[in-house]
Amino acid sequence: MQKARSPFWMMLPVIVLLTSCSVSGSSQGTAQPDYKSIKSMVIDILQTDEAKKAVAKMMKDEKFQESVVLDHDTVRTTLIQSIANPNNPQMKEAFRDPKFASVLAKTMKDEHKKVIKDLMKDPEYQRMLITVMRDPEFERNLLALMKSSAYRQQTKQIMMETLQSPIFQEQLMTLMTRATEEMLKPKSKGKKGNGGGGSAGGGG
Repeated sequence: MQKARSPFWMMLPVIVLLTSCSVSGSSQGTAQPDYKSIKSMVIDILQTDEAKKAVAKMMKDEKFQESVVLDHDTVRTTLIQSIANPNNPQMKEAFRDPKFASVLAKTMKDEHKKVIKDLMKDPEYQRMLITVMRDPEFERNLLALMKSSAYRQQTKQIMMETLQSPIFQEQLMTLMTRATEEMLKPKSKGKKGNGGGGSAGGGG
C-alpha cells in the first residue's frame, strides 16, 4: 500500500511540543494565553535558527519519518472530505488563489479529457445534450455569448494559435492536397469521355 508524507503532519509533533512548552511556561502567570497568542508564539519560535536546526535534524531521523508516514487511503479520504465540504473556508480560499487553480487544472486536465470523451460516447448523455441545445433559452444565451466581444476575442486567439501550430499546418496541407487530387480526377475523366464521344460522332 502506498504511503504519503504530509508536511503538516510531520510538523505537528514539533508544534505540539512547542505549544505545550509555551503554555506551561505561561501558566505560572495570572492568565492563560489565548489561541492567537500561542499561534504567534509558535511562529516566532519556528523562525529562529535553533528551531530550524532542530526540525531539520528531526526530519532526518528515520524513526520519526516512519511515525509520521500516512496511509495513502487516509490522505485520499481526508482530501475528498475537505474538497466536498462546502463550508470549508480553507478550500474556498484555496480555489480563489490563481496559482492553486492553475496547478489543479493542469493536474486534472488529462482526467477531464477522458471524462468528456467517455460522456460523448454515452447515448444517454448525447440525448440530454441535444435536448439542452434545442432549448430556446439556451439558444438565446449561446447567441448572446457568441456576439460578445470577449468571446470573439477568445475565438480569434484560439484560431491564431491553431493556425500557427506546425501539426495543424501539416494536417491542413495534407487535406488540401487530397482535395486538389479529388477535384482533378473527375475533370480528367470527363474530358476523355467527351473526346471519345466526339470522335465517334465524327465517324458516323
